[in-house]
Amino acid sequence: MANIPEYRNIFRYILDALENDELTRRELVDATIASFCLPDETMSDRSIGSRYLELRSSVGAIINEMTSRGIIETDAGGRYRRTEERLVAIRTEECEEEILELVHASPKSKAQIKDGLISYFGTDKTPSVKDDNRLFTYMGQILKALVAEGVFDFDGGVYSIAPERVAYIKDRAEMLSLRASFLSRIHSRGGEFFEHYFLNLFKKYLVRMGKTIVEAYVTGGSDDGGIDGIVRTIDSLGFKETVMIQTKNRTDTMSETDVRGFYGAVCAKQGSRGIFVTTSEFHPAAVKLLDSIDNCVGINGEKLFSMACDCAYGIIREGDRLKLDREII
Repeated sequence: MANIPEYRNIFRYILDALENDELTRRELVDATIASFCLPDETMSDRSIGSRYLELRSSVGAIINEMTSRGIIETDAGGRYRRTEERLVAIRTEECEEEILELVHASPKSKAQIKDGLISYFGTDKTPSVKDDNRLFTYMGQILKALVAEGVFDFDGGVYSIAPERVAYIKDRAEMLSLRASFLSRIHSRGGEFFEHYFLNLFKKYLVRMGKTIVEAYVTGGSDDGGIDGIVRTIDSLGFKETVMIQTKNRTDTMSETDVRGFYGAVCAKQGSRGIFVTTSEFHPAAVKLLDSIDNCVGINGEKLFSMACDCAYGIIREGDRLKLDREII
C-alpha cells in the first residue's frame, strides 16, 4: 500500500477523476496515475519493481478498498462512479493518520481539525449524519488519547505537537499506515479468506502460548450457526478447551446485538471460550458486554494487527522495519 501522503493523493485523485465522469477501471487507473504528472521516462519503465508498476498496483488496491467501503461503485456495465447516497466507512487508524498530519503541518483548533477530517473523508457529501457523528466520535477519542499520551499539547484552544515528540510522530504515522494497509488488504479479499487467515493466525498464537492444538477447522457454509471456526486445545496438565470463533470482515461497527448473538451460539454449542474478531471496531455497548463475560473476548482491527505483528503472520520484519507479507495477504 502507498505511504500516507501518497495514499491521500491517490484517494483524492480517484474521487476527482469521477467527479463528472463514469470510467472503466482501466480509464480510472490511467486518469489517477496521470494526475501525478510523472516524467516520461518513469511512465515508460514497465520493469518489475518500477515506480510506474508500483503506483499502478497501489491505485488498483485503493480502488478496491474504496469500492468495498461504498465510496465508489460500479454500474451494470462495470463503469465506476462516485457514490453519494451511502455512508462513508471510516477506520480509526485513517482518522488518526489525518489528525497527525493536520496538526503536524501547523497547530489546529478542534474546529479546524473537524473541518479537515470532513474534507478528507467527504462525510458532508452524504445525506445522512451518521457517518459525520461516527467521525466526530473517533476524532474526540483520538484527540483525548493523544493529549493523555503527551503526543499533543493542548492549551485550551489549540492542539500542537510537543517538540520532543516530533520524531515519534513519523514512526507512529508509519505504523498506522501499515495497519490501514493490512486491514484494507484483508477486507478486500473477502469473508472466506478472513476466516482461514484468522484461524491460521490464532493457531500460531496458541503455539506461542504453549498450547497443543488437537483440532482446528473453518466450519463453512450458511448453516454454521454463527460459528465460523473451531479450535480444540490441550495444555501440559491435560486441560481441554474448545474455542469457537466468529469473524466479521466488515467496516461497520459491531453492535452489542452481534456479540450477544455470537455468545449465545457459543453457549448453545457448549464451547469453552468464544472469540469474536472483526476488521473494524466494537460499539461501546458491545465492549461493555464483552468485559462482563469471562469466557468471550473481542478482537478489533487494532488487536488483529498486533497479533499479526507478534506472530509474524501477514506482517514480517525486513531489517528494522515491518511490512506486509504479500505471500500471506
